[in-house]
Amino acid sequence: MSRAGVLLDRDGTIIIDRGYVGSVDRVEFIPGAIAAIAALNEAGIPVAVVTNQAGVARGYYGIEDVHLVHKHIDEELARRGARIDLWLFCPYHADGVVQAFARASADRKPGPGMGLAAAQALDLDLSASWVVGDSATDIGLAKSVGARPLYVGPPNSADPTVASFPDLAAAVEHILASRNDPVEESGVDRPVGRSRFPAYRFDRADEYGGAYVSELSRAFGTVDLAQVARAADILVDAYQRDAAVFACGNGGSASIANHLQCDHVKGVRNGTDLTTRVFSLSTNVELLSAIANDLGYDQVFEYQLQSMARPGDVLIAVSSSGRSPNIVRALDWAGANGMRTIALTGFEGGPARAMATATVHVDSTNYGIVEDTHQACMHLLAQYVRQSRMTADAVASQTF
Repeated sequence: MSRAGVLLDRDGTIIIDRGYVGSVDRVEFIPGAIAAIAALNEAGIPVAVVTNQAGVARGYYGIEDVHLVHKHIDEELARRGARIDLWLFCPYHADGVVQAFARASADRKPGPGMGLAAAQALDLDLSASWVVGDSATDIGLAKSVGARPLYVGPPNSADPTVASFPDLAAAVEHILASRNDPVEESGVDRPVGRSRFPAYRFDRADEYGGAYVSELSRAFGTVDLAQVARAADILVDAYQRDAAVFACGNGGSASIANHLQCDHVKGVRNGTDLTTRVFSLSTNVELLSAIANDLGYDQVFEYQLQSMARPGDVLIAVSSSGRSPNIVRALDWAGANGMRTIALTGFEGGPARAMATATVHVDSTNYGIVEDTHQACMHLLAQYVRQSRMTADAVASQTF
């Protein structure tokens, strides 16, 4: 099972920040820092260092110099019975002068990259973990990955919404005292168990783009592939039986339902013996508006199913929140009338998550991320069905 860990900034948290510390002779430990790390080790809490090293991009020192500094720190820690379990650093900066490193990166704090990498390498539950640092970028990292931020340094520089401590030693005392306490000590309003994205304002589109891609990758990783397989089995069975498949959604999810009809009719048929019957309940504005006007918008999908669906058919309901009344009513009617159901959900999942025969759930609180993942899952289901009805040679020779 995933565990809580501590992500530490380097300069200003473990060692004195002298500005671009790129050589061993400039390393000076902050009093109490080594003992604090040893205390975390003793408690069995994984420790990772996540540090921006723009000095590489700016040409002040090289990658090897960073490694030498970290090797020196490791040696000094070992002499005192302490250790760092994982070193992560970002050498990139958009304004760098060294071409290989002169670019934006989602790894650069406050971007989430290094936090997500630490979680994967050390099997961390970020919602139960801490990020400790002396700057707004460290607090931003914590918020971007859903961890608990702790500030160390002068009180006049502290964020009033974040717990503040004079140094790492005091922060670690707090961590050890509160590590089994589920109450948020930072005062930051964040969803438990998932990251908030974006958690801070970006000034550059390329930096936002890198962070967005990282969050999309993280969110896609939360999808239960066993549920995807279950959804695929439902669709293959329906198509083989010549059963009808209906899709529905609101807003951006409506466009996914409409696109699903295209890919699961035209796309699936390419190179196969399938002639699928797939219908989007979100596409006929005349019918939608008539039902909504006369009966209420919460019936726009259920009413169509009552007329067109039969036992053995399938309903695919796409809803980021899983709470839309018309989605819930459609799933309820379908389940009560012999239909198998697939739900694509996000956020907490809402009632739809529990109602469906198979649920492809995306653990994210960003509508764009959820919808992008739903769109990808819609595509992969269509392509899986298509290739499952083709020979190996045909799969290798055709474009998907």
